[in-house]
Amino acid sequence: MVTPLRVWLLSDGVPGHTNQALGLLRRIAVLKTVDCQEYEVVLGFRLLRPLLRFAQNRRLAWASRLARWVYKAWPESKDPPQLIVSAGGNTSFINAQLAQQFACANFYMGSLRGLDPNLFTAVFTLQPLAGPRGVALENNIVLPILPSNSEPEEGYAEAQVLRHRYPDHALCAVLLGGDGSGYRYTVEDWQQLAEAMNTLSRQHRVVWLLTTSRRTGRRGETTLQSLLQPQTLAEVVWFGENPSNRNAVFLHAADFVLCSEDSMSMLHEALAANAKVVTFSPSHAKPPARYADKITRLYQDGYVQRCSISALSALQVGALRTAQPRQARDWRLAIERAIAPLLNKIQTGGD
Repeated sequence: MVTPLRVWLLSDGVPGHTNQALGLLRRIAVLKTVDCQEYEVVLGFRLLRPLLRFAQNRRLAWASRLARWVYKAWPESKDPPQLIVSAGGNTSFINAQLAQQFACANFYMGSLRGLDPNLFTAVFTLQPLAGPRGVALENNIVLPILPSNSEPEEGYAEAQVLRHRYPDHALCAVLLGGDGSGYRYTVEDWQQLAEAMNTLSRQHRVVWLLTTSRRTGRRGETTLQSLLQPQTLAEVVWFGENPSNRNAVFLHAADFVLCSEDSMSMLHEALAANAKVVTFSPSHAKPPARYADKITRLYQDGYVQRCSISALSALQVGALRTAQPRQARDWRLAIERAIAPLLNKIQTGGD
């Protein structure tokens, strides 16, 4: 009988981060039988992050007490984990502290922001990390794209039903984020987006599979609701009214995808589905350099097209529908190959 690998998955409550951690867990589960417990860990006093970083980097004795005080909940179980998995900066401190507490392996996905990489068994990023002397970190696993918590076949049957309902139309999935990562949306931006969608529907017979998110906000949703032509909406998820995730179905059904540039998780979810993706941005777009570099890299490598909201109405839908998506290397297999040796060490108790 195979003994399952005991995994604790830490969630900061941000859906995108949780989705990424679950996506990584899926790849682990392909290689090892897993017994996973998920814990929501909310960082209560964010102003104390620099102090947490200082204490943990120096392995100070009181770092554990500080972490327990800062986090609103602390995972407890009679069965300690063999592996801890999390994504997002606010989980990094508790991830590292729990790994020290239980002397177990830990995987972290996200920016370190000054935290010592040696606090983690592996750090997963989209861009290579370097140490103080510019040398690549040995425990840094560079991902082709962010892992998605879905498999290729999920949602396929429902997607085909949607497609059959609109045989003479172009289906477009629209994945909307909102304010964040240096992007700010005004009412005028939402109005321009609705007008562009109406124009594309009128000129190119496009129907929409639209989903908003927690960051779209009430103002964005109500503006779109008041302006979008109802007959052009094949299906809509208004997250503020009825949160649900139909992305797997939408991405399978769509001929192409529009994704707001501010949502890295939505963007990579679309890329994981091998979709043809056009990103768009509002008039105020000043992302941090690190974030902007990731978007620019995807554009330069041919994975996405980019557009401003003001130019969306001129999108060449015909060319998009017939274009072949950039074939990314098998990101699932790439991750599995990278983590297999680490999992084998955990299973055997090796260093």
